[in-house]
Amino acid sequence: MANMKLQVEGKEVSYLHYGDNSKPLLVCFHGLAGSGLYSFGKLIPRLEERYQLLVLDSPGHGKSAALDREEDYLFSNLALWFKRVLDQLTEKPFFVMGHSWGADIGLHFVRHYPDRVLGVVLLDGGFTFPQNQPEMTFDYALSGWNDYMDNRTWFRNWPAAATEYRPYAKKWDSDIETSIQTIFHRNEKDEFELRVSKFTVLSIIHAFFQEPFTSVYPFIQAPLLLIYPDSPKELEDARALGIAQLQEAIEDVSIRRIEHAGHMLQWDERDETAAAISTWLNKRSHSASTS
Repeated sequence: MANMKLQVEGKEVSYLHYGDNSKPLLVCFHGLAGSGLYSFGKLIPRLEERYQLLVLDSPGHGKSAALDREEDYLFSNLALWFKRVLDQLTEKPFFVMGHSWGADIGLHFVRHYPDRVLGVVLLDGGFTFPQNQPEMTFDYALSGWNDYMDNRTWFRNWPAAATEYRPYAKKWDSDIETSIQTIFHRNEKDEFELRVSKFTVLSIIHAFFQEPFTSVYPFIQAPLLLIYPDSPKELEDARALGIAQLQEAIEDVSIRRIEHAGHMLQWDERDETAAAISTWLNKRSHSASTS
């Protein structure tokens, strides 16, 4: 593993590189308010022997610099931003994998730069929020995140911060706690504060509504794997609708449901999630190499 940085238009981008360059390449996009290690830390040791992994910190997250304007966080603009990043890192085609917000980034990247992508893996993202959740109006989502960023983003000490995140994982361990540390920094008061800013988060919420995932589906030509959890149960209708939309719009779609898992399914059922990814990637990598 190597922790690396590069510059894109004067902005620092942080990323991690794992695995052998001769292996199929998997580019990883993390979720909102997270980091590369936060989303993928439990999957990396289960995938790095078979694949080359580029685990990116998105703009304004982890150790990557934030972008300047709200419109910079539109998915179409982020796709271009990541193209400029990846143009510096590799010339070969690759698979993309995104968790939550990162799944939407992956979809938009594939839509705009199909020649770069061999396939896309969605981890509980890009198929429900917000379009298929009637309660998730723009005002509701924006006010909810605004309140969260005002009131729940700093903690006086690390045990208090860790306690906040324990309910997100059904199988808590020290590795998860370490990965959570990557989304915090110590502020001038020696408190633990989220690295991502309120401006960045609210800009991304605007993007979800301005460039919905359903508008991208008709343009996806690459094979796609959706892996989603069985919890919370109240999202069952939204999941069913999203899966139907995927299957109607995209020719090559595989669906895998992970039982006994929540939104952080890669924490809750890390072995089963990694196995589902590997099985699908092995098949698609073989098809790509023989075509």
